[in-house]
Amino acid sequence: MTTAARTASTHKKYLHKHGHWAHFVHRDAMARTRPMARASLPKAVPPTTLPVDCTGNATVSCPMLGNDTVGDCGPVMMAHVAQIRTFGQGRAGFTEIVVNQAALIAQYEKVSGGDNGTNEDMLVGTTGIATIAGGGVAGDPTNIVSDHLDVDVTDVALAQYCIDQFYHVNMAWSVPDMVLQSFAQGEVFAVAATPDPNNGHFTPLSDIAAPGTLVNTVDVGGFYRLWTWGAWCWVSPAFVASVQPQCFVTFSPLQFDKATGYDSHGRHVSDVAAAWIGIGGNASLVGAVVATFPPKAAPAPAPSPAPTPSSASAVTLAAAQSWAAAGIGAGDPLQTQAQAIANASAGLAKSWPAP
Repeated sequence: MTTAARTASTHKKYLHKHGHWAHFVHRDAMARTRPMARASLPKAVPPTTLPVDCTGNATVSCPMLGNDTVGDCGPVMMAHVAQIRTFGQGRAGFTEIVVNQAALIAQYEKVSGGDNGTNEDMLVGTTGIATIAGGGVAGDPTNIVSDHLDVDVTDVALAQYCIDQFYHVNMAWSVPDMVLQSFAQGEVFAVAATPDPNNGHFTPLSDIAAPGTLVNTVDVGGFYRLWTWGAWCWVSPAFVASVQPQCFVTFSPLQFDKATGYDSHGRHVSDVAAAWIGIGGNASLVGAVVATFPPKAAPAPAPSPAPTPSSASAVTLAAAQSWAAAGIGAGDPLQTQAQAIANASAGLAKSWPAP
């Protein structure tokens, strides 16, 4: 029995301000190998309200996970999205998933045939590492996604909606050399840049800054927080559009509190699943996820309105007697008993409030 030869086609470059090495593969090696269903935003969806916080204002932990020694950025990206979802902004009911770095690197080298980078099919394809069939990210069968869709990240409304509803957009891109020179925690990349296809990379976008947020005198309103190399930076939609992006979004049970079925944005899994189906997702796949959570809590019944003086239930005996007497008094002074009864009824009918 022979062992398949293992190869390596990644290369490393140094991040001068960040003080780390990073490994890259050529952007062409990351290209999709099969068609992917495409997300589209329904016209009735209102604009996303900014800011969008998915990470507890960057308090989630998204470490390097080996990308300083191998080109495992694809699996690392999937791991980071799982970490962000399970962190749940640091709120009660959520516990950030623990990703085994050694297992993640071993899994990457197996699917990559060594150290050759990954494409989307290796991540979310039929047997991609983030699927049940692929064993889950880092071999963890709980660290999975259930469905995925292509996202045109240059459609800003769609990108914002996906980050708000599903906590991320995953991006394959060509990192400009100027980013390698100046990348550091909290750095801002506000304008279009020149992509270098030699620096193919996978990273998630998660969080969107509020309008009027100033970072080093730059208004980063509408900018995305990009997570990579154990840190993060702000990137504008114009920058993202310039770096040869190819993006997708995923649906995962990890987003929701197991005990309640709600995510940290206060949305029940059934509502997020409906949003997913609305942009083109697979109804049967997410329906199976919804069935594993407690049902949505029924809203408390609205209290019955208190009776008002104009309602029939508020009529007093004295009022009814006066209306009847008024009807009789309006009749002939020598009216018969039958006429008196009819006049009393007429008096009641005239003044009785409508239901």
